[in-house]
Amino acid sequence: FWHQDGWTLFNIVQAYMHRITMEYDYQEVQTPQILDRSLWERSGHWDKFQENIFTTSVENREYAIKPMNCPGHIQIFNQGLKSYRDLPIRISEFGVVHRNEPSGTLHGLFRVRRFTQDDAHIFCTPDQLIDEFNAVIDIVLYVFSALGFEDFTTQISLRDPDNKDKYIGSDENWEKAENAIMIAAKEKGLKTVVEYGEAAFYGPKLDFMVKDVLGRNWQLGTIQVDYTLPERFDLTYKGSDNQLHRPVMIHRAPFGSMERFIAILIEHTGGNFPLWLTPEQVILLPI
Repeated sequence: FWHQDGWTLFNIVQAYMHRITMEYDYQEVQTPQILDRSLWERSGHWDKFQENIFTTSVENREYAIKPMNCPGHIQIFNQGLKSYRDLPIRISEFGVVHRNEPSGTLHGLFRVRRFTQDDAHIFCTPDQLIDEFNAVIDIVLYVFSALGFEDFTTQISLRDPDNKDKYIGSDENWEKAENAIMIAAKEKGLKTVVEYGEAAFYGPKLDFMVKDVLGRNWQLGTIQVDYTLPERFDLTYKGSDNQLHRPVMIHRAPFGSMERFIAILIEHTGGNFPLWLTPEQVILLPI
C-alpha cells in the first residue's frame, strides 16, 4: 500500500530513471500483465521458475501473471524482420511483476510479491555486446553516485557447476556469456567477487549488492548476458552478408526492484532526502 508521500517519492524516482533511459536511446513500452502459458514454457520459466509463478485460467486456457518482463519484450522485438543496421535495440519498461515468494521470506519493501522493475532488454550483435554491457554499468554507477550509494559490492553471479540441471542453454553459450561479463567488469576496473549458484536460470549476471542499516546485502542493480532465450525464441536479424544471424540479449535493471531500492534509499538517508526527492518540499505556516 503506497500512501501519498510514498507514491510521490516512487514517481520522482521513476521519472529520474525515465530521463536516463531516454538519454541512452531506449524505447519505452508496456506489455500485458497476463500472458499465455505457452510463452512461459518456451522461455523456460514454466519449468525452472514455476514455483514462483501465479497462474489463472480463462476459457480452459492457462495463463501466468508475469514474474518477469523478458518474454514480452521478445515478442515486441519479433515484430518484423530486423537488420544489423537496426541494432542495438533497447526496450525498456517499468514493469509490474508478481512472484509467489514464500510468506516467511516477505520483508517490508525489501521482499514483496508484487513489485516494479526498471527493466530493459538490449538486443545487439555479438560485436556490440561488450560496449552495450559497459554502457549499462555506466548507468548503474551514475545512479549510485547521484544518490550517494558508495558501500556496495560488485558480484559476478555464475551457475552452480555441480547442479547444471537448474539452468537452460548449452555450455558453450554459458561460457561466452560468463567471459563477456568478466571482460566488461575488468575494462571498467570493477573490484568483483564471484558467487557460484547465483546466476539466473538463463544466464550469468553482474549484480550490485548494497548493504542495509543492519549490514545485510541486498541485490539492487543487475545486468545479465543471455545467449539462450534468443535461441529458444528463434530471434534473428539480417546481417551485412544478407544472412540471418542470432542477436545477444542483455537483461538490465539499474534499480532492480523499485520497492527494494526505495527501502534502501529511506534507510540510507534516514528519511532526510535531498530536496529534489522530498515528497513535501515546502510547508507554509501562517502565524
